[in-house]
Amino acid sequence: MKGNFLFKHVSQLFFSITLGVCFLSNSVVAHAGGLPLTNEPAIIPTWLFVLTGGVIIGISFLFVSLVTQRQLIDKINGYHLSLPLPRLPRLNTPILTLVSVFLLLYTILLGFIGPQNPTSNFAILFVWVVWWAGYTMTVYLFGNTWEQLNPWKSLSTILPTLNLSYPSKLGSWPASVGLLFFILIEVGSDITYSPYLLSCVLLFYTVLTLLGSFIYGSDTWFKNADPISKFFRYYGAVSLLTYSNNSINIHLPGTKIMNKTNDAGPPAGHQVLFIITILFITTYDGLISTQFWNSKIIFPLLSFGIPILIIHFIFLLFGHGLFYAIYHYAILIMHRLSSTYISIQSLNMQFAVSLIPIAAGYHLAHFTGYLLTFFPAFFSTILHPLQPPMFYPNHLPFWISIFTLIFILLGHICSVWISHCISFKLFSGRLQPLRSQYPLIFVMILYTMFSLWIVTSPSV
Repeated sequence: MKGNFLFKHVSQLFFSITLGVCFLSNSVVAHAGGLPLTNEPAIIPTWLFVLTGGVIIGISFLFVSLVTQRQLIDKINGYHLSLPLPRLPRLNTPILTLVSVFLLLYTILLGFIGPQNPTSNFAILFVWVVWWAGYTMTVYLFGNTWEQLNPWKSLSTILPTLNLSYPSKLGSWPASVGLLFFILIEVGSDITYSPYLLSCVLLFYTVLTLLGSFIYGSDTWFKNADPISKFFRYYGAVSLLTYSNNSINIHLPGTKIMNKTNDAGPPAGHQVLFIITILFITTYDGLISTQFWNSKIIFPLLSFGIPILIIHFIFLLFGHGLFYAIYHYAILIMHRLSSTYISIQSLNMQFAVSLIPIAAGYHLAHFTGYLLTFFPAFFSTILHPLQPPMFYPNHLPFWISIFTLIFILLGHICSVWISHCISFKLFSGRLQPLRSQYPLIFVMILYTMFSLWIVTSPSV
C-alpha cells in the first residue's frame, strides 16, 4: 500500500511539472552546422525553468527506485511490441554501395562547382542538415544502418590491404581524437559556410580513411579507429527498434544494452573516453551558439588577438577533460558508497553506456528545429543543384520548443533507467544498488539543468 501510494503521488507530481514546463516555455534555440536560428527567452525566469528540469530528473529517479525486483526489471527490459513487417523487395547491397559512393562523390563535386552560398549549396545542406542532423536521428531512434550505407567502407573493400596488426594500445584513441578534431574544424573554421572548404575536408577524410583501411584492413579500421562508424554504433545501441525476418520489435531505449544484443558495450576503458566525447561535442556545439558564451568568452579572447581556432582548441581539450573528470569522480564516490569489491575501472566501463541517451536526447532537441527549417532548402538543391531559388527560412511553430524540452528530459530519464538497471545487475540486495546511483544521478541532474540553460539562452 505504501509503495502504491508513493507511486501514485510521484506520478501525479511528475505529470504536473512536465505540463508546466511545456506550457510555460517559449521558443528555444536551434542551431547547428553554421546555419543558426534565433530564439527568444522563456517566459518564466530562467533559474526557475532550469531548476524545474533538475527536479523532474530527481523525481524520475525516485520513480524508478520503486522498481527493485530484479525479475521485474528483466521483464520490463524484455518486453517488446512486435509488429508484422510487410514483405518488401530487399535492397540489393551493390546498389546501396553504388548509391552511397555516388552521393559522396556528388557532394564533393557540388562543393567545388556549386553556388558558394551555404543555403543554396547541395554539399552544405546534405552534410549538415540531412546527414549530421537528420540521419543521426534515425540511428538512435530506429537503429544503426551506417554499416550498410558507409561509402568509405564500401570503397575500402575493393582496395587491397596490408592487413597489419592494429596496435591494441591505440584502442579507441584515434576515434576520440578524430571526433574532437571534427568538431574543432566545424566550430573553428568556415567549413559550415564554405562549400569549397567542406569538399576539401571530405577529400582529406576520404584519403585518410582509405589509407587506414589499406594498412590495417577495412573491418579493423572501421571497428576501432574510424570516429564516424563508432559514433553511429554507440547511438544505434539505444535505438527503439530491433528487426527480425518478419517483424519489427518496439522496446524501451537502451534495451539492447541491457540484453546485450548490441555490438557496442559494455565498453573497454579506452571506449569510455569515446562515449564522453560523444556527450561533450553535442553540448559544446550548443554552448558556443549562446550569446553569453560569445560575449563573455569568445569576443574578449578575440580582442587579445588569439585566433578562433586556438580558442576552440583550448576549450575543447579543457571541456572534454572536465567532462571525463566529473564522470570519473562520480564513479569514485559510487565505489565508496556501495562498498563493493568491483573495481573502479570496471564500474567506469559498465556505467558509461548510460550516458548515451543523454547525448541522443540533447542531439534531438538541438537539431529538430534546424532540420525542419533548412530541409526545404535542401529539397530545392536536389531539383536545381547549380541554380536553386533563393531560400527564406520561416518561423517554426511554437510546439517545436515544447518537444525540444521534452526530448532533453526524456534522454535523461532513459539514462536514469539504464543506470538503475545496471546497478541491480552489478550489486546485491536492494539498498546497495540504490545507494550506488546517488553520485551519477546528481551529475545527471546538474547536466540536465546545464542543458536546459543552453537551449533557453538567447543565441547569436
